[in-house]
Amino acid sequence: MTDKIPSLLPAEWALQLENALLAEIITQDPNHLTQDELILQMEDRPSGADRIAILDALQELNRSGVIRVNGEVVEATFPVLRTAEIFELP
Repeated sequence: MTDKIPSLLPAEWALQLENALLAEIITQDPNHLTQDELILQMEDRPSGADRIAILDALQELNRSGVIRVNGEVVEATFPVLRTAEIFELP
């Protein structure tokens, strides 16, 4: 994942990471993943930088109300799931 940073501006890369995480979370609903499971699925290769970037993106999605973290489980909020259903997103 970190090998893609040079070709994108940091803000664009962060948005793409949030997009990928949200798509994975929506796809896995209702089989909710823990943060660790989500990180393992999203990492290109194990690295501390990838883990930190993913945790930062999860924190931003949580802060914006797109997802919620219940203990270790990551869930999309109902409005996000409904929007994905309406627009036939993954």
